[in-house]
Amino acid sequence: MKRPSESILVIEDEKPFVETYRRLLRAEGYEIDAASTPDEALQKVAEGSFGVVILDQKLQGGHGPDLGLDLIAQLRERSPGSRIIIATAFPDERAIERAFGLGVYDYLEKGQLLGAFLKAKVRNAMAEVREREHALLGHAAREARIRETWDALRSEADLQRKGRLLEELMVLVFKSIPGFEQTWPNRQNELEEIDVLVQNNSVDPFWRGEGQYLLVECKNWSKPVDVNELKLFWLKLERRFQRCRLGFFVAVGGFAKTVRWEQWTRRNGTTLVMLLGPELIERLVASADRSAVLKELHASAVMADGDNGKG
Repeated sequence: MKRPSESILVIEDEKPFVETYRRLLRAEGYEIDAASTPDEALQKVAEGSFGVVILDQKLQGGHGPDLGLDLIAQLRERSPGSRIIIATAFPDERAIERAFGLGVYDYLEKGQLLGAFLKAKVRNAMAEVREREHALLGHAAREARIRETWDALRSEADLQRKGRLLEELMVLVFKSIPGFEQTWPNRQNELEEIDVLVQNNSVDPFWRGEGQYLLVECKNWSKPVDVNELKLFWLKLERRFQRCRLGFFVAVGGFAKTVRWEQWTRRNGTTLVMLLGPELIERLVASADRSAVLKELHASAVMADGDNGKG
């Protein structure tokens, strides 16, 4: 069974919109199921677990009643962990107030900017769903989830899903390290995106000096990452008001030789980037003491000795 954080149910009676949602959200790596009537929607919810439900407000064309809104209470009762996003081409103040009063997560207008708003709202909703999933994991379940995610990532062909799996893996790995539990994926503003942000609450003196936050850049490329990507990541670190001194550059396809040369030439800077290629990712996944592994890699990165990134 798919995890809720990977699955979306679209409840929509107009096929063009269903296909639009499928195209846009599959490109983001999500599994999409669809229903066109309230009865079918409730059956789908009973059969599966969905992180997000995109619910058409009317479900009977532009001039019908608000059947979608009438369905909210039953959906929340049967799938309390789902985030419901109401979609409509006919927004009005009364319907919006009613929807939020019934507990929906967000509201989406079917307009010219549908695609941009859809992706952003689903991404935000899924971040909450994923955080809740992680919070419910005990130690053994979390370790099993880390291994399962790494195995799934290595066999995944879809690049979007592969990228999300890599980000989830890094979130789970850092959350497992004392002091790094406050870790979030997909932090972004108008100018840039941070793949994974780690708040450094460690009491370990070794990590306390590395700034208030750690940044993680994730590359799901099958080929080695080139030096230009490393330079861009270094800029992200340097633009954090001196709150970030340490970054982790994670690449499942490894790194070009020019990346290590760039790391060597930046030894006089105030920031440090640790390179994590596939062998080092595997070490972190398998380790019972991930802080110790990262400390070892930290020393290697400080020396820029050529092994950093390979393991």
